Amino acid sequence: MFIRHVLAAGVLAFCLSITVQSKSVAADEIGSRAEALITKLADDAIAKLTDPSVGLAEQENRFREIMKEYVAFQTIARWVLGGRYWRAASEEQRDRYLTLFEQLMVATYAHRFQEYSGETLAVAGVRKIDEEQALVQTTLKRPNADKPLRVDWRVRGTEDKLKVIDIMVEGLSMAQTQRSEFSSFLRSNGGDVNALLSDLEGRLKKARAERLASNQEAAQK
Repeated sequence: MFIRHVLAAGVLAFCLSITVQSKSVAADEIGSRAEALITKLADDAIAKLTDPSVGLAEQENRFREIMKEYVAFQTIARWVLGGRYWRAASEEQRDRYLTLFEQLMVATYAHRFQEYSGETLAVAGVRKIDEEQALVQTTLKRPNADKPLRVDWRVRGTEDKLKVIDIMVEGLSMAQTQRSEFSSFLRSNGGDVNALLSDLEGRLKKARAERLASNQEAAQK
């Protein structure tokens, strides 16, 4: 449960950052571009995702558009599944998995971005990993919290396009955590990809039900 709360905080950090304050200027090109990406992501998210009057369907559409623009969704999904299971999966299973992975992220997190309560994201530094990758180090300042939350963004580029490939909250990698969870599930089910797909469908159904219940509760207040 703790891990799920931390990961949720990390995803919320994606968008619940009304101000991005830069404390450092990256000297190299990849670092500068990576920092600019995170800043623009926050600006776009605030403009598009925090309006409480937007309906559920439009929330999901806007969230999906932003994630596709800034996050390497399919790259992350494939890595999370693991090369061994990805290679063993049929084309139909791969397509179904990628669809479910995206739908689950959208159903779980799209509506959460209207919970903004004054968080601010400050860039503390940028570390170049190689010519195509950089780590943007930020802190998420939360009202009434004893200390800010450390959130690092791993950004990778190919040609002229940069995208986020992982978020690390207090050093905990969201992608690695999800990969470990999927790997454990698959090992317990004899490597059956269809079992994982069925599990993801169950999670998706539950996430949608919780989202609807939350929305109805909010409407009654």
